[in-house]
Amino acid sequence: MNRRRFLRASGAVVASGLAGCGGDATGDTPLDSSDPTTSGTDAAEPGTTTATTTARSGGTTTGTDAATATPSREQLQTDYRSRERYGQPGVSLAPLDGPDEWRTVVGEAHASDRGITDAGGVKLVGPGGENASIAKSISPTDLSDKDLSVGIRSTTPREIAFVVRLVDGYGNYAALSLRKLSYQPPDVGWFRTCPGVYATSDQVPDLANVERVQLVALNASPDDVEVWVDDVRTHPKPDQGYVVLSWDDGRRAYAEEAAPLHRERDLPGVVTMPPTVDHVGEGPFMRRDQFNEVSEAGDEVVAHGTTGRTFSTVSAEQLDTMLARKKRWLLANDFDGSDFVVYPGNNFDATSLDVTDRYFNMGGMNQAGDVNTTGVNGFDPLVLPRTIGHDLAVAKTVVDRAAAHRNCGILNFHHFGTDNTMDPGEYERLLDHVVETDGVEAITFSDLWAMRAE
Repeated sequence: MNRRRFLRASGAVVASGLAGCGGDATGDTPLDSSDPTTSGTDAAEPGTTTATTTARSGGTTTGTDAATATPSREQLQTDYRSRERYGQPGVSLAPLDGPDEWRTVVGEAHASDRGITDAGGVKLVGPGGENASIAKSISPTDLSDKDLSVGIRSTTPREIAFVVRLVDGYGNYAALSLRKLSYQPPDVGWFRTCPGVYATSDQVPDLANVERVQLVALNASPDDVEVWVDDVRTHPKPDQGYVVLSWDDGRRAYAEEAAPLHRERDLPGVVTMPPTVDHVGEGPFMRRDQFNEVSEAGDEVVAHGTTGRTFSTVSAEQLDTMLARKKRWLLANDFDGSDFVVYPGNNFDATSLDVTDRYFNMGGMNQAGDVNTTGVNGFDPLVLPRTIGHDLAVAKTVVDRAAAHRNCGILNFHHFGTDNTMDPGEYERLLDHVVETDGVEAITFSDLWAMRAE
């Protein structure tokens, strides 16, 4: 799990322009240079005045007619902040009371009063291209049915992958890895990562007898990296693994080419609305009736940020207006995925997380071109990771790892014919692999959130 391997497997893939959702990645010019979602208006969307809308306040729903009752921003907001309510799940495993409690393996480690917990955490520094890592020996602990999460923040997020290594008494290990961070400095805050298993030693580790926990910031740059860590916690694994088949941008290609493949195999998918409400039914984007059709067939329709105005590049006020407009459209059309959102360009910071938390319970993503999975019960509700669906072998490995380690893999696609999405024949083979693999199930965001919230 060295720096060279990390660069090959993660950074190089994303750097090649696979991330998607932007003009360069999809082959389109940005579609929203005059997007009215930043104008401050809360007016009802065109075409929703005859639709039946569900004006929610948290979990309570009341049917109203959009022509006579357009929900206010306050009505669109959730009745609690999911990141606050679910900020410290599970059970503490190894408090990070300071570097004296941990051994510095490589790089530097310093005590820090900047932490999720009152005790503060540890600041890791990887100087001049070095990794940074600390380790702690623990009494033999059974983690065979547990995932781990860690509080993390970084001023150099795009330069690192973050790894938790669980080591048994013989030195065999499981490496749990968040492959790519797209958090934006300088507006940096804490989030919780619950990384899925990325790799194991050749000799399968005995996770029923873990004797050492190691936290590693892999440095993918020639420069210094700095990471704060705190609050290592454990979470029960689910009974099986899961995979989410997630399609961005709401293009007709999903309804016309991918969704029929799902129906043939009785697999649900997740599809976002277009980058702006005004593009529904225009150009390459799905019509309202197509969204209704895939929704009725079992797919979930969720929000998508505005391409060209990524979450960290607009003001809090502009983002609030944009997100309110998107959620209003989802509710006006009675889509069950109105509590979930995908970030364009996988681009977010502390301020945008705070605003997004007003309207949505779950979303993200920290996206990578390599296997990038998550534990089910310990992730930050609005900082989910996912894997770009550009390569069949990588996608099948996501399915296999999710099944083997009872994790969840979110696979992301845009439309056939682009570098960031495998071709239709490969996609069919991927779906067949999901169906044929024991111990894994395709689910929607609602299914994943139900497990996380429990």
